[in-house]
Amino acid sequence: MEEDNTGSHIRRSTRQQLKQQQRQQLELQQQQLAEEEEEEEEEQQIQLQQQKQKQLDQNQRTTKNQETPEYHNLKEEDFERLMEEMQIDKNDDGDDGSSDEYIFSDESDDYDDYDNINNNNNGNNKIGGPILSDEPEEDDYDEDYNFKDALKGASNFRVRNRREKISKNSRSYYKRKMMRADNRELDPEVRSNLSQANEAFVRKDLQVAQQLYLEVIKKDPKNFSAYKALGEISKAQGQLNECCNYWLLAANIHPWDTEFWGQVAQLSAELGHIDQAVYCYGRAITPDIAKSCEFILQRAILYQERKQYGKALDGFQKVRQLYPKDSNIIKYLASVYSEQKRLNDAINLYMKVLDSNIHPERESNELYPKFDWAELNILLELHLQNHSWRMGLNVLKLASRWIQNRSQETWWDENEDLEFDSRQRFEVISTLSSQDQIDLAENKPFDLPIDIRFKLGCLRLGLQQKDVAVQHFDYLLEEQDVSDLHFEAGKLLEEHGHYEDALKFLSKASEDEEFTISLELVQLLAKCYFEVGDYHESKQAYETLLQHDPDNLDFKLSLAENLYYLGDSAGAQSLIRQVRQSKPKVHHKNGASIEEEEEEEEEDLNLDTAQSGNIRSLIPNEFKVHGKRKLTEQEKEEIENNAKRKVLEKFGRMERLQESIDSGDRIAIGAWLQLASQLIEIFTNVKSFFPRDKNRTFNGIVRYRRRKDMGLDEKLARAYNLLEGIVQDEHYTRHTLTNKTEYRGLSYDQWFDIFAQYAVLISRYENNIDYADEIVDIALAVNVFIQDKRKETILRALKLAFGVRRNRVVDSLFIYLRHFLNLNQFSPFIYKLFMCCYGSGIEYWEQFASYNHQKYFLRQLKSYDSCYTGKNVSGMAHITTDLSGFKLGPHHLDLIYVYGNLLGGNKSYVSSLFYLNRAYKQYNQDPMLCLILGLGHLHRSMQRLSANRHIQLLQGISYILEYKKLRQLNATIYELQEIEYNLGRLFHTLGLFTLAVRHYEQVLAMKDDIVNSSKDNNDNYEYDMSWEAAYNLSLIYNIDGNPKLAKEIIDKYLTIV
Repeated sequence: MEEDNTGSHIRRSTRQQLKQQQRQQLELQQQQLAEEEEEEEEEQQIQLQQQKQKQLDQNQRTTKNQETPEYHNLKEEDFERLMEEMQIDKNDDGDDGSSDEYIFSDESDDYDDYDNINNNNNGNNKIGGPILSDEPEEDDYDEDYNFKDALKGASNFRVRNRREKISKNSRSYYKRKMMRADNRELDPEVRSNLSQANEAFVRKDLQVAQQLYLEVIKKDPKNFSAYKALGEISKAQGQLNECCNYWLLAANIHPWDTEFWGQVAQLSAELGHIDQAVYCYGRAITPDIAKSCEFILQRAILYQERKQYGKALDGFQKVRQLYPKDSNIIKYLASVYSEQKRLNDAINLYMKVLDSNIHPERESNELYPKFDWAELNILLELHLQNHSWRMGLNVLKLASRWIQNRSQETWWDENEDLEFDSRQRFEVISTLSSQDQIDLAENKPFDLPIDIRFKLGCLRLGLQQKDVAVQHFDYLLEEQDVSDLHFEAGKLLEEHGHYEDALKFLSKASEDEEFTISLELVQLLAKCYFEVGDYHESKQAYETLLQHDPDNLDFKLSLAENLYYLGDSAGAQSLIRQVRQSKPKVHHKNGASIEEEEEEEEEDLNLDTAQSGNIRSLIPNEFKVHGKRKLTEQEKEEIENNAKRKVLEKFGRMERLQESIDSGDRIAIGAWLQLASQLIEIFTNVKSFFPRDKNRTFNGIVRYRRRKDMGLDEKLARAYNLLEGIVQDEHYTRHTLTNKTEYRGLSYDQWFDIFAQYAVLISRYENNIDYADEIVDIALAVNVFIQDKRKETILRALKLAFGVRRNRVVDSLFIYLRHFLNLNQFSPFIYKLFMCCYGSGIEYWEQFASYNHQKYFLRQLKSYDSCYTGKNVSGMAHITTDLSGFKLGPHHLDLIYVYGNLLGGNKSYVSSLFYLNRAYKQYNQDPMLCLILGLGHLHRSMQRLSANRHIQLLQGISYILEYKKLRQLNATIYELQEIEYNLGRLFHTLGLFTLAVRHYEQVLAMKDDIVNSSKDNNDNYEYDMSWEAAYNLSLIYNIDGNPKLAKEIIDKYLTIV
C-alpha cells in the first residue's frame, strides 16, 4: 500500500511539473509574441514619421523666395493654414484604417463586444489556445497619438480639447474606455460641487443637492454620478417621470452597465413609456441569453402589448429554450397566438404539453412543463374561443381522468357527464360487471374544480344542451367568492335567450360588492327582467342606467316600453319624444362616439400626473395606426351571431307591441317606430340587397374572400382534376352564399312587413309622407323584394297612396297608375282605381283629361274590341293579359266609361256621347252611365255650335231623370242626398233657381238624418253634400238680392264653432 501511495504521489508530482513547464513555455511564447508585435509597431511608426518628414521637407522646398516662419511666432490661424498646405491626413493618428468611435458613443453594440472581449484573440494566438494571463498586456505605442496636435504643442500653441478616439480593433478598447470614463480628471470646481452635493444628499437636503448636481452637469455634461443622483432625488420626491429621464441620460453615459439599463427599462414600463422601455431592454440584453433572460422576457411582453407579435414570439421562444418546463412561458406563447387569432396553434401547443405528460415514455427532443388543472382551464378557454365545443368536451374528460388517475374508466357515456355527478356516478358504477372495477372506481376522485366545472357548463351550452349546462352552473351557487363566474354564466345564458335561468346567476352576482357598480350587469338584469315580464324591476334598472348615461337613446326607449306596460303613458310619451328629438352621436366601429374618443386621446396625451410635473418620456410612444386587419372566419361568425341576437331581440319587442299598434295606441306606435328604424338601418347596410342589375335572381348574400396561394402540389392536383372533369368549387371558390330565405334570423317576408308597416305608420301618425315615400323607394331598390310580384305590387300601391296624399299628380299618379294599368289589363277594379285617384280641382282636371290618357285608353279600347271580334284593329295596344277562360262581352263598360269621361273632360262631347251610347245599349240600367250621358247632352247643348239645343237639353234631362229613378232603388240616405244635390246642380246650371233652391233645401233637410245614421251605424261622418248645397244656395240668395237669408245659411252650415 505504501508503495502504491508513493507511486501515485510521484505521478502527481510529475504531472504538476509538466503543467508548470507548459505554463512557463506558454508565457515565454506570449512574451516573444508581444515583443514581435512591439517591434512591428515601432517599425511602422518610424516609417510613418519618415514619410511625414519627407512630406514636410518637400513642402518647405516649394516655398521659394519666402521667409520660413518660426512656429513660436505663428498665430493659430496661420498654423491652421500651414497644416492645410502640408496636406496632413486627418486619419494619420496611428490607426490601421479601422473605424474609430468617440469615448462617449451611444452605439448599442458597445456592451456586446465588451462581454466577449476575453474571448477575442484576433487570430494572433499562434498556439491555438486561449490566453491564460488574467490581465492583457498594455501596448507601449500610443494608439491615440495625433501628429497635428503634437506639432501644435511643440510650437507652444493651445491644443484643442478634442474628444478622444479609441479604435474598436484595439484589444484594450473597452477596458480603457471604462477606465477613462470613470478615472478621468475632473475640474476642481466640479469635484467640489460633486462632493458638496453628495453630502447634501446624505443629510437629505434634496433641494440643495439637486441644485449642486445641476451645476455639476452644466460643467461636466458626461458625469454619470450626477445624473444618477438626480434621478434618485426625483424618485424620492415622487417625480417618477423626471427620475426616469435622468436615469436614461445616465445610462447612455455608461452604455456597458446592463443592470442599470434594466432598471431604467423597468421604470419606463411601469410609467407606460412602452417604446422607451423596449429601447432600454434592448440595451440591457447581451448575447448571453441566460444572463439576459429576464430582460428578453419583459421586452417580449412589451412587444405583445405593442401588437408586434412576431418579435414577441421570438423573445418568448428564446426564453423557452432556457426554461422549457416553465408553464408561464407556454401561457405567454398561447396568449400571443390567441391575439393573433391563431387559436389552433395555441390549442396544439397545450395539446403537446398534455400528450407529453400522458405519454412520458415517448422520446422527444423537446421538454414540456407539467400539465395540471390550471393548464386544462386555459386549454378549455381556447376551445371555447374557437367554438370547438365537442373537441373541448373530449379533451376535458381525457385530461380530468388522467389527472385523477382514472384513465381506465372508459365505460362512461360521452354524451352525458354522469362521471362528475356525486349521486348518479355511483349508480352507474354499481351496474359494472366486475367487482374489482367497482371497488377501484369508488375510491377514485371525481369532483372537478369550480373553474373546470364552469367550463364544462359552457361547452354543454355551446352544444345547445341547456339543461345539462344549467346543472353544472348550479354548482356555482354553492361556492363563495366566485361572483365573476356567476356573472359569466348569467351573461352566457342571456345570450342564448334563457332569461329566467340567467336572472338566477345575475342576481347572485349582484350581491357581490365587485359588481354593485357594474353597468354591464345592470343592463343585463334590465333586459332579462323585461323579457320575463317583470317591468317594475326592469324600469328601476333602466333608470339606474340613465343616471350614469343620460343621453343613451336605447336606454330611454327601453324605459319608455316599461312605462307603457306599467300604464304610465305620459312618461312613456315624454321619453319617446326625447328619443325622436335627439340626434344620435356618430359612432365608430368600436362603438365609441367621436366626442368620447377625443376625450380619451386627450387623456392619453396627459398620462403623467400633476405630481410628476407633466414631464413626458425622452423616447415618446409612437401611436401607430395599424391597417385594417382582415377578419377571420370565426370572427365574422361571432359578429354575425351577435348581430343576429340583437335583431331577434328587437323584433321580439316589436311583436309584443303589435296588438297595441292595431288598436291605434300612439305610444306603442312611437316605440315600434324607433325599434323598426334600427332594424331598417341594419338591413340597408348590406350591399348585396342593392345590386346594379335588379333583374338578377337573388341567390343569397355574397361574401367574397381572397383566394389563397396554392403550392406546387395543389396546382398539379387541380390540373389533374380539371383534365378528369372534376371541379372542386368548395376549395377554390371566391365567395360564399348565405341563407336565401332569411337574414339574421328574420325571413325576408318579415323584413318586408317591417318596411311596409314602418312607411304606413310614419305617413299616418307622424304625417311625414316624404320620409315614408323615401322608405318605400329604398324597399323598391331591394332585389329580394322586387323579384316577388306581390311585394312589388304592395310597394307601388304605397307609392300611389302617398302620391295622392301629397297631390303629386304629374309624377307619382301618372307613373304608378300606368304601372297598374299595364299589369292588370282590362281589370274593372283598376279602372275604378284610376278614377278614384283623381280629385277635384283644376290641377287634377288637367292631368285627367290629358292627351296621353286619351291616347292610351283608346289603344286599350281597340285591343278589347280586337279580343272580342278576333280581328286585328289598327292602333291597338299589346295584349299582356291571359284572357283564356274569360267570357268577353261586346262592350267593356268600365273601359268605355273611363274613355268617355276623358273625352268629356276635354270638352269633346260628341265623341264622348258616341262611346257612351255604345255602352248604354247593353248597360242601360247603370245609373252612373245615365248621369254621364245626361251631363254630356247638357254640356253639348250649351256649346256655340250646337245643332239643336232644346232637343239636346231634353235628352240630357231625360237621362238624368232616368238616373234618379235607377238611383232611388234600394237607396240609402247618402244616395238620396246625392240625387237631390245633382238635380239642384242641374237646375242651377240652367238658371232655374226656383227649382234648384227646392232641391238644395232637400239636401240640407237630410243633414240631421245623415248625422243620426252615422252615429247609429258607427260610420265615419265624412260623406255629406250639405256643405256644397249650402254654399250654392247662398250664392243664389245673394244673386237674387237676399243677403240676409244667405248669411243665415252660411252661419248655420258653413261656420265652424
